[in-house]
Amino acid sequence: MVVEAELPAVYGHKLSTVVPGNVTGETTVYELANIDLVMKLHYLRSVYYFKASEIIDNLTTKDLKEPMFPWLDVYYPVSGRIRRTDAGRPFVKCNDCGVRIVETKCGETLEEWLEIKDSSRWRQLVPEKVLGPDLPFSPPVFVQVILHLLIL
Repeated sequence: MVVEAELPAVYGHKLSTVVPGNVTGETTVYELANIDLVMKLHYLRSVYYFKASEIIDNLTTKDLKEPMFPWLDVYYPVSGRIRRTDAGRPFVKCNDCGVRIVETKCGETLEEWLEIKDSSRWRQLVPEKVLGPDLPFSPPVFVQVILHLLIL
């Protein structure tokens, strides 16, 4: 049995997937623009902190996933997978494979977390996944949720 003090600050990673609410269709593709290809190795990582409130305290992962179904109907390319044409140019096959959700736990309070001066500590709060090496199975979007950050 692992003693709680021995656990890393962020632990208990669980993976799930959210897909569009409606079927996009097997033949739908999204052609990547040149700027998409230039930015292919740049990842946007954002961390949002919320203070305790009646709404936040009762929030679950399911509450965050439910509005994503209709959102992915509109922005369906983010739930597709990268493929290559015969000429080698990447495109997104809109096959409704979904956006990956990473759910984790944290054993520190928000105040404790923010007091630590290590500037790289925020990296534990975002997924470290990158596209590849197997592009047909790599989701282009990862969302990490830490609902168990103890907020006082």
